[in-house]
Amino acid sequence: MNDKDDMRILRGIYFFYTKLIVPSLALSILIAYFRPAGVDWKTGIGISLIFLLPVFHYFSYELRSPQEYYFYHNLGLSRLILWLSTIIIGLIFGLALILI
Repeated sequence: MNDKDDMRILRGIYFFYTKLIVPSLALSILIAYFRPAGVDWKTGIGISLIFLLPVFHYFSYELRSPQEYYFYHNLGLSRLILWLSTIIIGLIFGLALILI
């Protein structure tokens, strides 16, 4: 792989997550607002983000528009890679918010 292929893959992942990050983060903030007593708001956002990012992935790409996987496949991103990156990115952002 060369640098051009790497940038194409990173650009594809960026396009993929623009549809997921904003709604899942907004709903995570809303859920964290109604958190139980004794739970920090960043922890509430982190926990809900870990679970909501894959949920939004499922509803956005599996149910609503599964044909968009062809676009990402042409960029070199398989469905498995997109799902694994969703879980990994959700864990990274969620755990970062929990541990801050």
